[in-house]
Amino acid sequence: MLRALLSLQFGDDVAKALTSLPLLVERRRGKIRYVYTADGERLMTLRPTDFMFTISLRAGEIIRASTRPPFMRVVVRGYEDGDVRGEMVLLADAGIRPGDEVLVVNENDELLAVGKARAPGSLMARLKGQDVVRVREVRRVGQGRNSSEGA
Repeated sequence: MLRALLSLQFGDDVAKALTSLPLLVERRRGKIRYVYTADGERLMTLRPTDFMFTISLRAGEIIRASTRPPFMRVVVRGYEDGDVRGEMVLLADAGIRPGDEVLVVNENDELLAVGKARAPGSLMARLKGQDVVRVREVRRVGQGRNSSEGA
């Protein structure tokens, strides 16, 4: 069931990459609610309102590594923190729809943040002065792939 939901939302390649990991699935009232790595780090949360997953930075990194640009990506310049504004966007996947989970990356395809699209990918760069991605989680300076340990 998990792989089917992931395939529906993200495609088969992403579903395969995510489900190839040892995962722990937490259920509420018999339904999938949270997905964790084997070491307990949250990867995804299933929203009960629309049965779509929200992703964490770790899931974003797995998705980024298992797909080719521009899939699910919003490429930005000058991003530091907060929501992504149209003037920051250099390129966005034309397949992105409002409400989709997206990866905010720099020009080198390094993951900066994950969030939810507020505009279609094909329009993001043209929407100057407007928020185009509501950012949920930001990779902090010095935060790498294995940054769960304190500095």
